[in-house]
Amino acid sequence: MKRLLTFTLLLGSLFLANVQGQIDFIYNGQTYTNGDSFTVTLPQGTVACSEVQLKNTSNTALLNLVATVTPIEENGIHVWAICIGSECLPRLNSNPFNMEAGAIDNTFALDLDVDASIAQPYGIYSIAVSNGTVTSNVTVRLQTTTVGIDNVAGKLAPVAYPNPAQGAFAIRYEVEQPATLTIVDMQGRTVRSIPVKGTGSVNVSDLPAGLYAYGIAGDKMQKLIVK
Repeated sequence: MKRLLTFTLLLGSLFLANVQGQIDFIYNGQTYTNGDSFTVTLPQGTVACSEVQLKNTSNTALLNLVATVTPIEENGIHVWAICIGSECLPRLNSNPFNMEAGAIDNTFALDLDVDASIAQPYGIYSIAVSNGTVTSNVTVRLQTTTVGIDNVAGKLAPVAYPNPAQGAFAIRYEVEQPATLTIVDMQGRTVRSIPVKGTGSVNVSDLPAGLYAYGIAGDKMQKLIVK
């Protein structure tokens, strides 16, 4: 009986070790597994961290996975939404998603608020991916060296109003030199590129519902929620 119990416990520990390591995190060509820590350095003006990829290293599909982000320390970088697939949710856990065997998910992203008044902002987060059976958890430090919002002479940062927006809304701006007002979606795709000069506003009420970021060259990008 003692030998049988020992064998059963050994099988249990082997199964636990297996399911703890079936989701890897890939950044900058390096692979990180459950329990690892690493640092992600973001470009200036970043509004979303999409540099980290998820990989299913098992030989079977993994179903109903949920990614959860837990802040450990925030000093100038604040994660406010998480993206999986085409969904970007203003919360720190995703809807359930599936990964085929060996698949790499390139859609995982964290949407950020970055305080441009802090010289070297950073945030430390625990990122877990789990379906209750398979669990992988890493600790990630996000850091960037952002610049302030006054890089274009005589410019005020553009302001969307209302925000969150539903129905008619616009972005107000004030610049002395010709500039470009850019709006991007949470996949980093430019959805509007609008030449601006002087003081005025642009109507962008035709944007589909979703999460966006907007700014003028040199700005800290700001988030825009369209309902």
